[in-house]
Amino acid sequence: MLETIRIRRAGYPIRFTFKEFVDRFRFLTSGIPPSHKVDCRNASDKICQDVLKNADYQLGHTKLFLKDEQELFLEQERDKALAKKILILQKHIKGWYYRRQYLKKRNAAITIQKCWRSYRARKSYLVIKRGYLRMQSLIRSRVLSQKFKHLRAHIVRLQARCKGYYVRSQVQATIKARLEVKKEQKALEKKYGKEKAKEMSEAKLKDVMQRLENEEQEILRIKEAEQKKSEPVDESTVVDDVFGYLDDEDNKGNQQQPNAFKDLPNKKRRKSEAVMGVPLAPEDNEDLSEFSFQKFTKTYFQGNVTHQYSRRVIRQSLLPLNANGDKAAAIALWKTILRFMGDLPEPKYNMMDRDNTPVMSKITATLGRNFSKTKQFQDAMQQENGDMNNDVPNKKLVSLTLKRQDKMGNEIKQRLMEEDESVDSYGSWLDARPTSNLEKLHFITGHGILRAELRDEIYAQICKQLTNNPSKSSHARGWILLSLCVGCFAPTEKFDKYLRHFIKKGPPGYAPFCDERLRRTFVNGTRIQPPSWLELQSTKTKQPITLQVTFMDGNTKTLMADSASTAKELCTQLAEKIGLKDQFGFSLYVALFDKVSSLGGGGDHVMDAISQCEQYAKEQGSQERSAPWRIFFRKEIFSPWHDSQEDPKSTNLIYQQCVRGVKHGEYRCEKPDDLAMLAAQQYYVDYGSDMNPGRLTEQLTQYLPQFAITGDKPVDYWHQLTMQAYKKSYYVKENAANLKVKEDVVSYAKYKWPLLFSRFYEAIRSAGPKLPKDQVIIAVNWTGVYMVDDQEQVMLELSYPEIKDVSFKKSEKAFTQYITFSTLRNEEFTFNCANSEDIKDVVQFFLDGLKKRSKYVVATEKYKPSGGAFTLLEKGDLARLNVDHSGETLMKTRWCVG
Repeated sequence: MLETIRIRRAGYPIRFTFKEFVDRFRFLTSGIPPSHKVDCRNASDKICQDVLKNADYQLGHTKLFLKDEQELFLEQERDKALAKKILILQKHIKGWYYRRQYLKKRNAAITIQKCWRSYRARKSYLVIKRGYLRMQSLIRSRVLSQKFKHLRAHIVRLQARCKGYYVRSQVQATIKARLEVKKEQKALEKKYGKEKAKEMSEAKLKDVMQRLENEEQEILRIKEAEQKKSEPVDESTVVDDVFGYLDDEDNKGNQQQPNAFKDLPNKKRRKSEAVMGVPLAPEDNEDLSEFSFQKFTKTYFQGNVTHQYSRRVIRQSLLPLNANGDKAAAIALWKTILRFMGDLPEPKYNMMDRDNTPVMSKITATLGRNFSKTKQFQDAMQQENGDMNNDVPNKKLVSLTLKRQDKMGNEIKQRLMEEDESVDSYGSWLDARPTSNLEKLHFITGHGILRAELRDEIYAQICKQLTNNPSKSSHARGWILLSLCVGCFAPTEKFDKYLRHFIKKGPPGYAPFCDERLRRTFVNGTRIQPPSWLELQSTKTKQPITLQVTFMDGNTKTLMADSASTAKELCTQLAEKIGLKDQFGFSLYVALFDKVSSLGGGGDHVMDAISQCEQYAKEQGSQERSAPWRIFFRKEIFSPWHDSQEDPKSTNLIYQQCVRGVKHGEYRCEKPDDLAMLAAQQYYVDYGSDMNPGRLTEQLTQYLPQFAITGDKPVDYWHQLTMQAYKKSYYVKENAANLKVKEDVVSYAKYKWPLLFSRFYEAIRSAGPKLPKDQVIIAVNWTGVYMVDDQEQVMLELSYPEIKDVSFKKSEKAFTQYITFSTLRNEEFTFNCANSEDIKDVVQFFLDGLKKRSKYVVATEKYKPSGGAFTLLEKGDLARLNVDHSGETLMKTRWCVG
C-alpha cells in the first residue's frame, strides 16, 4: 500500500485533455480565448508557465499531466479569479440598477416640483388677479361715486333753479292775471259802469285762480303717488292683486260636484272637528353664514352681471347652460319674472284669441320640439278626450282607476334633453298677448319642474330681483313667487345652501314659511305639476292647506296638507285618525267630472293631482278655482295573505265599498244567485234576523243595480231569490254577528273580483316573447301580474309562483324606466313603464311576503343524507313543512323540517 502511494505521488495522477484544460483554467491568464478559437496545446503550456512557473508537469501529445498539489493550486487560483470577476460583475450590475432607480426618483421629484411650482404660481396669480379685480372694482366704484356726487350736486342745483323758476312763474302768473283783470275792469267801466265791470272782473279772476289751483293739486297728487311706493305693503292684499280671484275656500261648497261617487254626501267640515297637522321636516341648524348670494354671483354668474335688482332685459342666462333651448328659456323666464313682479310692461296688443290650453301643455310641447303637432299626439288627445266623454256606468274600472302617464306621452319627455332652439315658441308666448299672473306662474314653475338644468337659473333670477329691490310691491310679488317655487322643486346641491341662507335672511312674514316649504320639498321630491289654486290660497294665509277626504261609508275626515304632501303621508294620517291597523292596499282617489284617478298610497304628490284637475277644468272652459274635484279613501288592492278578521275597521270600509260598487255597477255578479246573496247579506247587516218582506221589497232598489231590475227580472223575482238566499244562509240560523257577514262579503269580493282590486299601469312591451299587442296595461293584484288590453282582455297571466325574479332599471334617457319579469320557464318580459319602480316594489313585496309565509318548499337539487342508503329528495320535489316551520324559518336559518 505504501509503495503504491509512493509511486502515485512520484507520478502524474491528474490528466486533462488540452481542450478541457483550456476551457477550465483560461481565466487564469489574460488574452486566451475559448478553446475552439485557439491552439489548445500552446494555450495550456502558456497557462502552466504563467501559473505553475517551474513546477513539475508534463505535456503529452493529447493530454496534460499534473500532480495533485498542482491541480489543487490551479483550482484555488481559478476560484480566486472567478470570485474577483464575479465581484466586478456584481458591482457594475448593482451600479446600473441603483442608478436607474435614482434616475426614476429624480425624474419623479422633478415632475412633482414642476407641478407644485406651477400650482403655487397659478394660485398666486389667481390671488393677485382677484386682488387686481377688487382694486379695479373699488377704483371704478370710487370714480363712479365721484361722478354721481358731482352729477347729483348739479341736479340738485338744477332742481332748485327749476323750483324757483316754477314758484316765480306761478307768482308772476297770478300778478299778471290780476293786472290784466284790472285793465279789463277799467275798459269795462267805460262800457258797463263800475258795479257791472267789477262783478265781471271778479268772476274772471276767480276762474284764473281756480285753474292755477287745479294745476297745483295735480302736482301734489303725483308727489303722493311717488310717496306710496315706499309705504309698507299688505302681503295678503298683494296676493289678491296678483292673482285677482282668490276668495274663501268655503265658496267651493256651492260648485258642481263630480259625477263619480256622486251618491256619497259632500259634508262641510265642522269647526270643532280635530284636524291633524302636516308632518314637519327635520330641522337644519347648519351655519350658512359663508354662503351669501353675493358670493354665489361672483363665483358662477356670467359676464358682468351683479347680484342686485335690475329692470334691464338680459342677453344671456345668468348661469352657464349647455343646451341652446335652455339658453332661450332662461331669457324668456327673465322677462316673465319681471312681468310677474311688475317691473316690465305687458305686450300692448292682443294678437291671439282666448286660449284655454294649460300652460304646462305649452311648455311640454315647446321643450319637446312642438311634438303636439304630430299624429301620435293627436291620436293620444283624441283617445283621452274620448275617455273623458264616456259615461261612468259604461266605463271599465281599468279606465277609471288607471295611473295614466302624461297626456303628451313618453316621446315628448324623451325630447326634453335635446338641444333644439325654441326661440319662436318663446317669442309667441312673450309677445302675442298679455298673460295672467297665474299663467306666468305656471310658465316659471313648469320650466323648473320639467328641466332640472333650469332650476338654479330660476332661483338665481328671483334672488337677484329681490336683492335691494326699491319697490315694495315688486319685492312682495317676488317673495310670493319664491314661496310658490320652493313648494314645487328644489335647487341643485350647488345652489342649495346659498338659497337657504338667502331665505333665512328674508322678511319675517315669508322666511319661515319658505324655509319650511323648501325642507319639505327636499324630503318628498320634485313635483310634476305647477301650483294649484289651493296653494295660492295657502300662500295668501301662510297656513297649511285643508283637505276633506270622503270614505266609502259616507263619512269625511279633514287633514292638513302642504305643497309637498304625498299620498302616503295622508293615508298614514287617515289610518291613525280612524284607528285603521291593516293599512296596506288603501289608496287616495281624486274624482273630477266623470274621471277618477288613483293616487295610490306611495310618494305621489296630492297637489299634483289637484293641479291636473284644475288644468282639465280650464280646458273645459271654467276657472281653475271652480274645478269640482273630491278626494276619496278606498281599498285598491288586496295582499295575498289578507285576513278580514284582523281589523274590523278595514273590513267595514271594504264592505261599504263593495256594496256601493255592486249598487252602481262597479262590481258585477255573473249569476243572479250571487247578487241575491249579497242583497240578503246587506239586509242582515242593516236589520239583523228581523225579516220583513215589505221592507225587503223597498230596500232591494237600494241594494241592486238599476240594470239588474228589468222586465224579465222585476223586483218580485229578486225578492224571491233574496228570500231563498236569506233563509238558507248560516248567519240567520246561527244568529251570527254583523261583522262576520261583512267579513264574508269582503272575502267574496277578494276572490270574485281580483282584477278589479288591482293597481293598473300603462306600459309598452320592449323585449321578450311577443304578445297580441305591444301597448298593454299591467294589472298587479293578490293573485299575480296580468297584462291586459284596453278592453280588459287578458293577454298574459303570471302567477307569483311562476315569477322567479322582478327587476327595475332606469335608462340613460330621461323619464325612461324598464321593468323585467323573469319566469321559471326562463322567459323574460320587459316593459317600458313610467311607474316601473312602483311595480317592482309591489311585486317584490308580495313575493317576499309569500316566501316568508309559505308552508311548502321545492328542492333545487338532489339531497341524500350522509351515510343514508337512499335519496330523500330529488330536484323539483315538493315538500310540506312542519307546523312550527315556514319559509321565514328557512330564510333565516337555512334549515327546515318537513
